[in-house]
Amino acid sequence: MSQEELPAMTTEQTYIAAACPHYSPLKQSQRKVPLATSDQPDHICGVAQRVGYTGTSARDRPLYRLKLKTSLASFKTAVIPGFFVLEQGIFVPYEQ
Repeated sequence: MSQEELPAMTTEQTYIAAACPHYSPLKQSQRKVPLATSDQPDHICGVAQRVGYTGTSARDRPLYRLKLKTSLASFKTAVIPGFFVLEQGIFVPYEQ
């Protein structure tokens, strides 16, 4: 699977959890969450993959990397730079 870094301007798009837009997970979070844009919530454009947590306590939130499909004919993806957390169904950049 090929992965490319996208330019920073791509993060201006608002990405949401396609499967459950109001889900606010803690430790029981899913490993992969379908990803959609806020302007097309019914169109899955990629996946948010959990890569860790914001800390070590049970109440810390999962960290995600956002991977967008770049082509429907192949398995190529592009990774949006940075880490994201899910807040009220919306992926927002994580800041320590």
